[in-house]
Amino acid sequence: MRSRDLDRIKSIADFPTLVEYLREDLGWELEAEDVEDLVFEYEPEELGLDEAHKVKINEIKQLRPLATNQPWGIFYLGFEPKRLPVVVLRRILRSLVPKKRASAANPQQAVWNLNDLLFISALGERGNRGISFAHFKENGQGPPQLQTFSWDERETHLYYLGLNLERLRWPEDTNNVEAWREQWSSAFTTTHRQVTVVCC
Repeated sequence: MRSRDLDRIKSIADFPTLVEYLREDLGWELEAEDVEDLVFEYEPEELGLDEAHKVKINEIKQLRPLATNQPWGIFYLGFEPKRLPVVVLRRILRSLVPKKRASAANPQQAVWNLNDLLFISALGERGNRGISFAHFKENGQGPPQLQTFSWDERETHLYYLGLNLERLRWPEDTNNVEAWREQWSSAFTTTHRQVTVVCC
């Protein structure tokens, strides 16, 4: 990866710079004069977060659908901690997928298939912010498997990260929903906290 690309990725630290990168580098159709016009805002309580967990989160945004047949629910989360708070992410996930019991569902809450949710999180203190992309996959009878890739401002090795991000390029044919699902899902190859060893 060229140093210019590395610097470009490392410059992503908040929602406006993320939108700029997704639009200009990955071709996402994010057209709005004000980036806040691109989103729905959520309060932590709307996504099932109690007092103990909502203090870790600064903001929750859902990108408005960008195509008629878009299968993906895309969420931006601003967290306080440096590490991705997996428990909080799983609680949010539970509120966004269909409930097994219809009586437990909130009829006002939009839901997605578990495999169709993409979470982009900003983490850490000012001056050392990081970005994490996260996706859950079905895991047989066990809990959903969290797969992630991430970086922070001190990152120096971004070759594989560039490949991950390229797979999140906006699809040429948004009507081919299954190909879109497969393309974006392929960006996630590493289980959360699994270390990828690069040899030779």
